[in-house]
Amino acid sequence: MSCGNQNCPFFEFQIDGDQFSEAELHCNVRDALQDVTFGQGEVLFSQGQTSSSLFSLRQGMVKICSHTSDGREQIVGLSSPGSLLVGLQSINDARHAYTAIAVTPVHACKINHRTLLERVQDRGDVAVRLIQAANAQLAHSRALMEVLGHKCAAAKIASFILMMTPKSEHGNCGFAMPFSRGEMASILSLSEETVCRLMANMKRSGAIFAPRGKVEIRDWNQLQTISEGNNVADATN
Repeated sequence: MSCGNQNCPFFEFQIDGDQFSEAELHCNVRDALQDVTFGQGEVLFSQGQTSSSLFSLRQGMVKICSHTSDGREQIVGLSSPGSLLVGLQSINDARHAYTAIAVTPVHACKINHRTLLERVQDRGDVAVRLIQAANAQLAHSRALMEVLGHKCAAAKIASFILMMTPKSEHGNCGFAMPFSRGEMASILSLSEETVCRLMANMKRSGAIFAPRGKVEIRDWNQLQTISEGNNVADATN
C-alpha cells in the first residue's frame, strides 16, 4: 500500500526496473497504523499509561520525559523525523516508562504494537527494519549521553546545538530551536542562568547568533572547538 512517510523505518521504494514514482512508495506495515497529529505541548502517551502503540514521526519533534514522585520533569530523550520510533522502549512492556510530549506541532504514524509484532513473526524484512530502528535508538541515546557526559557546561551546550542542527545543512546555518533556555538546562543538567550566560558568551565570540527561538551557527569550526572542551569563549561551569 502506498504511503508518504519517507522517514518511517518501515517505508521502502517500490522500483520497477530503474524507475519509481511517488505512487509506488510503500509501507510494510500500512494496515497496522493510523495517521495522527498533535499540537505543541500535547501528550502522545504518559508515563504509566497502558502501552499499545508507537509512533513514527513525519514532522515535528517530541521530547521523552521522566517524572519524579514530586512532579519534576526530566527530559531523557528527543525524537525527530528519521529512523527513531517514539515509544519503542515500551514495545514489550504493559505500560509506558516515560511520557512523550510534542515540542512542536507533530504529524505521525501511530503503529499498533500487537499487529507490528505479529508482522515481525511472519516477515523477516519487517523484523530487520525493527532491529535497525532499535539500533538507531541506541545510537541516538549514546549521542545524547556523550553530550551529557564529562564535559564542561559550554561544551555540553555547543554539543547540543550541533546535535540539534538539521543534518542536511552545511557550514553556517540557522534553524528554529524548539527548546527554551530552561528546557535546555533541564536536558543538560545545568542551571538556566548558566545556559543563558554561556550562550551569550558564544554569541559575543561570534560562534552563534541566538535570537529568541532560533540559533544561527556563525562559526562552525569555533562551535566544534567549544564542543570538544576547548572553549575560547568561556569554558567555566
